[in-house]
Formats: sequence, C-alpha cells, structure tokens
Amino acid sequence: MKQTTSFIYFFWGLGLALVLLSGAVTVEAGDRFDKGLLWKIEAAGVEPNYLFGTMHSDDPRVVELPIPVRTAFEQARGVTLEVVLDPQSLLTMTMSLMMSDGTTLESLIGSSLYKRTLQVMSAQGIPEMMVANMKPWAVAVTLMTPPTHTGLVLDHVLYQQAVADGKAVDGLETVAEQMGLFDSLSLEDQVKLLEETLDSLPAIQGMLVELQEAYLQRDLKRLVEINDASMQDSDPELAATFNQKVIVDRNRRMADRMESRLRDGRRFIAVGALHLPGDDGLLHLLSQRGFRVTRVY
Repeated sequence: MKQTTSFIYFFWGLGLALVLLSGAVTVEAGDRFDKGLLWKIEAAGVEPNYLFGTMHSDDPRVVELPIPVRTAFEQARGVTLEVVLDPQSLLTMTMSLMMSDGTTLESLIGSSLYKRTLQVMSAQGIPEMMVANMKPWAVAVTLMTPPTHTGLVLDHVLYQQAVADGKAVDGLETVAEQMGLFDSLSLEDQVKLLEETLDSLPAIQGMLVELQEAYLQRDLKRLVEINDASMQDSDPELAATFNQKVIVDRNRRMADRMESRLRDGRRFIAVGALHLPGDDGLLHLLSQRGFRVTRVY
C-alpha cells in the first residue's frame, strides 16, 4: 500500500511532477524570481507572511526544513496548503482516481495498451485489481509520481506539524477542483497522456532526479528549464492544455484566494515550487497586486 499512499499525496505537489507534461512556464519578470524557495510577502499595516515552494518528496534533504523556513513556519499563526490533507480529503482523492460506473480501463484504452499498462504498474507494486478501474489520467499521473519510501512527503509533513502545533490550517483549493482538472480532459487526451507517459518513463525518471537536485539548489529557473526540455517530444496541443489548466489558471485562482489571508498577516503558505516563477507565477502575480515580495531563502 506504500505506493498507493505515495500517489495520493502526490496531487498536493501538482506543481512539480505533473508539469513534466504541462509545458511553457517561462521565467521572465526581470528574472527577479529565478532563485529561492522561501519568500516574504508584505503588505502595509500587517505582519509579514511567507510563501514557500514545496516538492513531492520524502527525501530527508527535502523534508528537513532549513532554519529560515522552520522559523517562518513556527512564527506563523496559520498555515495554508494547496489542499487540506485531512482524512476526508484523502478518501475523496482515492475515490476520484477510480471509475465508479462499472467502466473498465481496458474497455477505454484497448487490450494492447492495457496489457502494457498492467506490466508497468505491476512493477511499481500496484495490482491489477486496482488498475482495472482506474481512470486513464490517474494511471498516467501515478507513473509520473516520484517514488517515495515513507510516503510522508513534504506537504504532508507540513500539515501534520501544523496540526500538532495547534495552528489553523486551510487550503487554497478543494479536492474537487484539483480532480476536476483531469476529469475535464477528453478521453482522447487522457489516453494520449497515458501513452506519452508510458513512452517517456525512462526520461521521466531521469528528469525527476534533475528536478530534485535543482530544487535542493533552490534554483527556480533551472526547474523551469528542465520542465521545458521535457516538452520537445510531447504533443503541443496537450501540452498547451495542461499549461493553461494546471499552471496559469490555478496560479490566478490561488493568488485570488491568497490575498485575504496575506492581508491578515503571519500566514505561512506552501505550494508546489513551479507555481512560483515566471510572468504567470505567484511571485509576480502577488507583486502586481501591491505586495512586497522579498527572497528569504
């Protein structure tokens, strides 16, 4: 069940692994935001807030919070994640991966692609009894998920610590909104996504390693470069759809919902690191709204 836990928790790190297929995140905005994971977000008359970029990983080098991040977290009155990681959310997430109307994956994707899918999923420890009723996009995203050992990735560690500290915890999005990103894809796009993922597995694994190393260097510009390089052989229409849905639209929605929290002050907000840089990134969007954005770490 460890792998199952892993891909459930992955969705709250949508900003990193999934955008391997989302494409054109550009780093411009004067390259002001090309490096750094922890940013102070200030507004007149309120105590400082902090915005932190996360990665889906349980690697100790990722999960162990550096002193500046830990200090900002400890001083915060409240913690905001992409989605609240309570048991109900996890249950809803699990159910969202599966088809509930009796449709089987094989009937949607054909026997040849299904057999190929089973072989790869079996190698990751996921049995056919689960795969048989998964949605095509759910299989693809599972295969794009970085492997974990404990299943306690960074976002979940932050959630657990916030609860233990008695901090108020909320989310910028709901499970339904995040799952709706994928459910809104046509069946054709879902199958295409699965095929591209299967074709690209060796390259994806290599890029996940590169992404983690860039993350540990706090190099947002490099994260984007790695992501863009992954797009060379991808379907351009599917890539454009993903970029709009998973990055651009969500960044604007998250910026909208952050604003009231930021104007209350002393909020620690954690989102996937690839939501931070670029002209459509949260750092630039918040600066356009009048917030002072300063790199801390």
